[in-house]
Amino acid sequence: MSTAPQVTSQPKVSMPPGTTMTVEQDHELYHVPLVLLGNNPIATRTKAVVMKPLINLPDRKAQRTTFTATRTKAVVMGQQSFLRVLLRLIYAELYKLQCRTMSKVLSITGILVMITAFSLISLGAVFVIHTSARVFLPPQCTRSFQGQGCLNHSPTQAELTQAEHVKQETLHSVSAPLRFPNSLGVAVQVTRTVGLIFIIILAGTIVGGEYGIGTVRLMLTRGPTRTQFLLSKIGTILICIVLMFLVMVLIGILIGASLNLMTGIATNFNFLTAAWTLHALLYILVAMLGLFLYAMIAFFLAILGRATTAGIAGGLAWSFFESVIGGALSLISSLTKGSVGDFLKAVPDYFIGNNIAALLQNQSKYILGQPSSTLSDLHALLVLGGYFALFIGLALWVNTRRDVTN
Repeated sequence: MSTAPQVTSQPKVSMPPGTTMTVEQDHELYHVPLVLLGNNPIATRTKAVVMKPLINLPDRKAQRTTFTATRTKAVVMGQQSFLRVLLRLIYAELYKLQCRTMSKVLSITGILVMITAFSLISLGAVFVIHTSARVFLPPQCTRSFQGQGCLNHSPTQAELTQAEHVKQETLHSVSAPLRFPNSLGVAVQVTRTVGLIFIIILAGTIVGGEYGIGTVRLMLTRGPTRTQFLLSKIGTILICIVLMFLVMVLIGILIGASLNLMTGIATNFNFLTAAWTLHALLYILVAMLGLFLYAMIAFFLAILGRATTAGIAGGLAWSFFESVIGGALSLISSLTKGSVGDFLKAVPDYFIGNNIAALLQNQSKYILGQPSSTLSDLHALLVLGGYFALFIGLALWVNTRRDVTN
């Protein structure tokens, strides 16, 4: 006979009402009410259950360290228009130049050169001031010299007065470069000479350096186009030229005026008119244009050679050999007759340096009283405009077409 299976009854689990269990959720502890499912108490999952955090337990949320990415006020996104991006790139380039030691060294060197130039000019005035008026008397008559006007007697008071007058005229002539407007011409010429070297170094560095250390790849992958990248460099060079000219010319004029105080000769400002001021501004702008064109030569060669050395060496070599070749062609043309000689004589008229010098000479006619150049302003501007379009156009074309991944 088969025996029926015995059913063992489970003891009932009694659970007082309001029983809860502790649950951790999202790093917080909660009391959850329990319900009875069969004999197993489980936590309810219905929406009716309200999970209340334990008040008497330590707050772990306060103990947890959170890292939240917040945008600081120093981060400025700005507008993404072509001009706004270009202006921000120029500002960044100027900031980099400000932080570089090279910029500080070049600035200090330029100021020292300007001080030295005016100090050397003032030596002639110092020599005349400390020279006795008797030196400016006519020479004494001797057996070997009996020329007209020599002194064969002791100088009279009238002759001493005339000698003092000659001394003052000599002092006035020797110290003229220390006074305005002659000091303007001296300051511009010194700035042109020193600034030519400085701006070629600067142009070759800010362009060739990007290729040398590979930052050009990072720049072109961060948003700016190649045209914006190139125009920002050109704008930075132009701003540096303007600032250099204004600062150095102003320092030169002030140094000249300070050194002129020892002569006791006052500056005559009768020349200062509206027309003179206009020609003086044009004179300074032409000098700036000359430096800018040579900077564009270094700029293009630095892009072409992908190196700072290519820009600096090429720009300096261009400015040096242009004057050497121009002098050689002028000498050969003077020895050669006919159409060949005329052609060789006309070639230097299309050099950058000669056309800049012609524009400066034509303006100095009005501000310094010097004779004008044989080249017209229109000829010089057309030639310089052609150079400008050539080098800027080639730089844009090379920068756009070249692969910069290597």
